[in-house]
Amino acid sequence: MKIKRTGQEINLLLLLFFFNLFFIHIFSCGLEAQEILLKVDVAVVPKILSRGESGQIVLRLTVPEETIVLTEPEFVIEFKAMPPINLPKNFFTATDLDLETMENNGREGLKLDKVIKIPFSVALDAPARTYILEGRVKYTLFSPKKGWCLKTVSRFYASFSTRSTVMKKKAGLLP
Repeated sequence: MKIKRTGQEINLLLLLFFFNLFFIHIFSCGLEAQEILLKVDVAVVPKILSRGESGQIVLRLTVPEETIVLTEPEFVIEFKAMPPINLPKNFFTATDLDLETMENNGREGLKLDKVIKIPFSVALDAPARTYILEGRVKYTLFSPKKGWCLKTVSRFYASFSTRSTVMKKKAGLLP
């Protein structure tokens, strides 16, 4: 006895076959693609700020072993505009941040063993609430051992709060 399949059943079976084949391919090849390329740890110090107070954005960047962040094309840290924060500018290059460089297999890379500190101040009219600082790091990674080069972006987020009080300037010692 033969089983007859309609056109819709055949199309559905083919779709399921290719769907399964696609996922088998993704999971078998995708394990290496899922490894973290650049880990960005970010914090706002102090966590709670008064109006007019200064703080710092502290970034620690970590790359896998035997992988370097190239200096060219340009390494850039960008911040989404946020009215209560007054940053000197919304993007910073490796030169702006005075990041050290190193030579590795004929390529110039960045030394990312130190934390990056970016100063900012809180606007005097900032409402008291919790904010989320958003940014991204644009960079190019190079792996001499595996023979690949990748230009990509890593996003980061950090939260901080503002008080409704205004930071008072400390009175200096009078002579």
